[in-house]
Amino acid sequence: MTEEVIRRTTSLCPECLTQIPAEIYVDPKTNWVMMRKNCKDHGDFKDKISIDPEEYKWAQSFTDEVGSTINNSTKPVCVSSGIKPILNGCPYDCGICENHESAPCICLIDVTNKCNLACPICFANASAKGYVVEPTFDQIVQIMKHFRSMEPYPAVMLQLAGGEPTIRDDLPEIIRTGKELGFTETMVSTNGVRMGKSFEYTKSLVDAGMDAVYLQFDATDDPEVWKKVRGVNLWPLKKKVIENCRKAGFYGLMLVPTVAKGVNDHQIGNILDYAKENADVVSGVVFQPVSLCGRISFEELMDLRYTTSDLKHAINEHTNGGIKRFYPIATTAKFTKLLAWFDDMPEFGMTSHQDCGFATIIVVNDKGEWEPIENFFDAEGLIKWANNVYDMVHDKKVPKPTGLLGSINLEEYGGLASTIGKFVDDITSLGYKQMMKAYFFAGILKYIKNPGKILSSKTYQSFAKLVFAPNLATAANFLHTRNLMISAMHFQDAYNFDLNRVKNCLVHYGVIDPDNPSKVREIPFCAMNTVHRENIEQALALDGEHTEKPEVITQRISSYIDSIDE
Repeated sequence: MTEEVIRRTTSLCPECLTQIPAEIYVDPKTNWVMMRKNCKDHGDFKDKISIDPEEYKWAQSFTDEVGSTINNSTKPVCVSSGIKPILNGCPYDCGICENHESAPCICLIDVTNKCNLACPICFANASAKGYVVEPTFDQIVQIMKHFRSMEPYPAVMLQLAGGEPTIRDDLPEIIRTGKELGFTETMVSTNGVRMGKSFEYTKSLVDAGMDAVYLQFDATDDPEVWKKVRGVNLWPLKKKVIENCRKAGFYGLMLVPTVAKGVNDHQIGNILDYAKENADVVSGVVFQPVSLCGRISFEELMDLRYTTSDLKHAINEHTNGGIKRFYPIATTAKFTKLLAWFDDMPEFGMTSHQDCGFATIIVVNDKGEWEPIENFFDAEGLIKWANNVYDMVHDKKVPKPTGLLGSINLEEYGGLASTIGKFVDDITSLGYKQMMKAYFFAGILKYIKNPGKILSSKTYQSFAKLVFAPNLATAANFLHTRNLMISAMHFQDAYNFDLNRVKNCLVHYGVIDPDNPSKVREIPFCAMNTVHRENIEQALALDGEHTEKPEVITQRISSYIDSIDE
C-alpha cells in the first residue's frame, strides 16, 4: 500500500502554539488517516484522525457534493460589525477576524466559571483555577444582542454553559431574555445537579422557554466510571434529572457523554439503550470524544485518542448496523435553510467542516428495535432533492406546472392519494412560497420506500407530517416519535488542531472584550479552548472572589448522592 495525502492544512505546535503546516494522509502501515506536522523548534508530531479512510474520504466529498457553502460569511459590512482585521493570523486574531468563513449558528456564553462539581475532565478546567469569571446580567444581554445583530445572518441558537450555568439564580431570566431577543432555540449545558435536586427549579427553566438540555451523561450504572470522569458517582442524580424533566412535560433532553478511551468507551451501548428506553424525554445523544491537553508522547496519545471513527464502529456494533451512513453536520445545510425559508425565519446553514462531527437519525421501530433510517426512505436522495429546491428558491426559479407531481404513482399511497392530489392543487394557487412547498413535497415523495406504510408506521407518520408541512417545528417533531438524533462533536486540541475546521466553526463563544468592555469578542469554540481561554479569563477575573476548593465541592455532592441512595 502506498501513502496517500488527502489534504493539506495549517495546524499548531502543541508546545508553543505556533502556526505550522500539516498534512492529512493515509498511513500505509496502519491504514489510518493521520495528521503530521513539524515545528522547527519542537520537532515532529503525529495524531490519529480516523481509523476508516474510505468513510473519511466519502465524508469529504459527499458534503461538497450536496452544497456545503461559505456564502453565509461574517465578513464585515461595516466596521461596527465587530469584525477584526488580520494582524497575527488565524487563530490568534479571534474576535472574530475577517478570515472566518461561516456565520455562527450558536451563540455560546459561559455565564459563570463556578461549578458544583470538580470533574477531572473539563473543557473550562473550572474548579482548578481559583479565580471567578462571571459576566453580569447586562453583559450577557450585550453579548446576546451582538450575535442577534450580526450581518448577513444572526445566530439563531443560544447555548448557556460554564462552569455550571445553573449556579446562577438568574438563569431563567437569561433564558427568557434570549427568547425575547429572537433566539429560536435556547440550550442549557449542565451537569444536572441542580435540576436533579429540584423539580421546581427544573420547571422554572422550562417555563422560561428553555428548548433543550445538554445533559452531561458519561455512563449508566457504573460507579467506577463516574468516579474516574466526574469524581463522584452521579448515576442516582442523573436518573432524578430524567424524572424531573418527565414530570415537567419537557422533551428536548440530549445526553452528552464525554468519551475517553479505556475509561468509558465500553458504556456507549448502555447510553444508547438508556436513550431508547427514555425516548419520551430524550431526543438524542451527542457524543464528545475527549480533547487532550498537556505534553504527552506519541505512544500515550495513541493510547488515549478516541476518534469519531472509533465511535461510529462502536455504535454500529451495538445497534447491529443501525446507522448506514454517518452524515457530516454540513450535509443538511441547505435543507435547514430551506425549512427556515418555509418558516419565514432568517436563513441559517450548518456549514461546519466535515471533520467537526456528524449528525444522523436512528429509528426505534414499532417493535422497539434499532433500524436504519435508510430502510424508510432514500436519505441521500432526499437531501439532494432539498438542495435542488433550495437552489431554485435562492435563484427565484419557478418549476414547470407538470413537474409538481412528476412521475409520482399516487396509487402507491392508498387512501392518501386523494389527499396528496388535493394538497398540491390547493397549495399551488397561494403564491410562490406555497408553490415551492408543493414542489418540495411532490419531489420528496419519490424517496419514500414502502409508502403504503404511511398509515400504519409511526416513523412514516412523523415523516409525513414533515413533508405535508415542511418547517423547523415538524422537523423537530420527527425526533419526538422514538427517532433518536445520534451525533458527535470532536472538539480539537493542540495535537489535532486544523485551521480549516476553525474557519468554518459554527459554535462561537461570546465574551466581553477585556480591553474594551463596550465590545464583544466572538471566538470559535476550539480556538477558545486551545488558544484564548486562559488569557481572556485571567483578564476578566473578578477581584477578591475565588472558586471553592475541589475537595470541598466533591464532599458536598458526595453527601447529596448518599442521601439519594438512602
